[in-house]
Amino acid sequence: MDNSEIAVVIKYPEEKAEATLPAENPKEKAEATSLAENPKEKVTSNNPDSSSKDIREESAVEDNHESNIFSPKVDKNPKKESFLQNYWKKIFVASCLCGVLVDPLFLYVPLIKDDVKCLILDQKLKIAAVILRSVTDLFYILDIIFRIYGSENYSDFIKQLLTPHKFPRSRPIRRSCVPTIAKAIWGSNDILIDIFAILPLPQVVILIFFSNMRDLRSLTTRMFIMNLFALSQYVPRVLRIYLSCSELKKIPKDEIKQTPIWIKAILNFSMYIIASHVFGAVWYFFAIQRMMECWHSACRKEDGCDSSSFGCHDHHTFRNIKILNDLCPINPSDAKMFDLGIFTSVLESGITGSTNYFQKFSNCFWWGLRNLSSLGSNLEPSVNGWENLFTTSISIIGLLLFLYLIGNLQMYMQFENAKREEHNRKLRLTRRTEQFGPEIELWLFKNGIPTKSHKEMKSQVSEKVQQAIEGNRDVNLDNVLPTLPADFQSRIKKCSPLTKLKQVFSGLDEIALKEMCQYLKPKKFMKNDIIIEQGKPLKKMVFIVDGLVDIEKRHSDGSCNTSQRGAGELCGQDLLLRGSRSNGEYAEAFGQDLLCEYRPNREHAKAFGDVEALVIMAEDMESVRSRFKEQIDAYEYCLHVHKSEPKRHKVRVRKRSHDIDVSQSC
Repeated sequence: MDNSEIAVVIKYPEEKAEATLPAENPKEKAEATSLAENPKEKVTSNNPDSSSKDIREESAVEDNHESNIFSPKVDKNPKKESFLQNYWKKIFVASCLCGVLVDPLFLYVPLIKDDVKCLILDQKLKIAAVILRSVTDLFYILDIIFRIYGSENYSDFIKQLLTPHKFPRSRPIRRSCVPTIAKAIWGSNDILIDIFAILPLPQVVILIFFSNMRDLRSLTTRMFIMNLFALSQYVPRVLRIYLSCSELKKIPKDEIKQTPIWIKAILNFSMYIIASHVFGAVWYFFAIQRMMECWHSACRKEDGCDSSSFGCHDHHTFRNIKILNDLCPINPSDAKMFDLGIFTSVLESGITGSTNYFQKFSNCFWWGLRNLSSLGSNLEPSVNGWENLFTTSISIIGLLLFLYLIGNLQMYMQFENAKREEHNRKLRLTRRTEQFGPEIELWLFKNGIPTKSHKEMKSQVSEKVQQAIEGNRDVNLDNVLPTLPADFQSRIKKCSPLTKLKQVFSGLDEIALKEMCQYLKPKKFMKNDIIIEQGKPLKKMVFIVDGLVDIEKRHSDGSCNTSQRGAGELCGQDLLLRGSRSNGEYAEAFGQDLLCEYRPNREHAKAFGDVEALVIMAEDMESVRSRFKEQIDAYEYCLHVHKSEPKRHKVRVRKRSHDIDVSQSC
């Protein structure tokens, strides 16, 4: 078949296409008609290898297109809420904060028995600290696993593992998996920080160094290593908290619930609390070291002092008691003998030898909080360099925390004010948009959209109206239609009464039909309501929006035809041709032959169920007739000509001092 001889014209995508073919080849005409009825169907004859499965799938999509137009848009690939985004990162930040709170417990493990001048470890606190530290380390390990699992290198490895031709079964998995995990670890700074954060440095300090602290001959070296291990642990842990909080801020607001401001304020203030707890523990730990320095200094001055017998398990520690009491007095302390500096109060209070944990923790916490808040202005350190460095760090960190806390609170307050203003603006915008709600529903109904479909359409139209209000533009619902999605536009145009009126009154121009649509008013009919009564004057024309109408039509010979009309169809369309003219006026204008066209109404319309419709009354139709009188008269005469004479001809009718040319309408 020569495809060039077939002209396929598709007027509306939703309707059947029309095909025009040469009349002398009926076989090709039938084939082209079949093609036009299914314009989106593939022609398998041109491609013998095409799959029938693809054709069935396209047909199924075409059948479901109409039914899905007014259904809510469902994302085929919805973005599922990520557990890592919504829950795990928050849990991990909380575990990091708990980890920073747990680590200072190791600094409270050493005890001084002042009566026998020896060192001992608090076994209960040591066990509790190790257990709590192990629990917090589990969260770091889980974070490492999640990050390795989510890395690109690991994802590519899993894809290759699931693809047989890319990953041979003979290749050992362990040999490929280990390098992949190593690349994922080395390529992620977060994983490296997590690994450094879980290094058991506090455990090493307590279990190795303090177990040999009874020997003070290498005290300076041991103290330096202990302090380095104990304090360096906070660098990756604090950095991990900062990076995790930064990741939470980067998550889009639509993917994670926004944290209330009071929780943010508590989290920021908790940094101040944690810092106070840490500095209090460090102060306690340094106080014990300062006391040990005094013992070491005293033993170097006296020949009878044994510097290797300061463990409480040694049986000959009593030999050092008198010497240490004289050279390292505590109650009261003597700065001339040995200046304890900022550690005097904690040593005099006896907290360094107490196992009353509440008393010990609260006293040290209060010291840290007081000096952080006062920026260390009340501290009077000794001439010891490390002690002065410690007090300097208190002042600097206290100032930074104060600026951080005040700055964040100010930022949160500004954010809340901006959020409140934005909320009020959206509230005003919503109220203004809601004021257009009845107008939008009326506009949808006048465009032939049934009430059951208003919810989906109204949200689309309301969104466009809201955009117009935001842009300070005048809201005109007739201008909203071109901005709607294409599928909604096509459905509205198809359901619009204007489309049906164009088909029924094809001889009238669009201006007259639009004027007619302006007079359409929504009306609902209940079941068995009489819409148009037979034998009585026709007073309205009805455009059915939703529901079914039973039509009973009686002919002059007494026969009766029954039918049903549904959405998009008209009842009483003869109202336009049965205006306010009298029979005499028709006879004068068109002759006595037209009188038979204006016989009494023979249609009877009754609602089959609940019916939604648009109605134009006779008086409104008369207004349309008066405005477009010449055009409607010409169209009216054209109808009569088509019924009386099949051939077209030109007729000029003299009417009230001007001519009406009906040849163009016919």
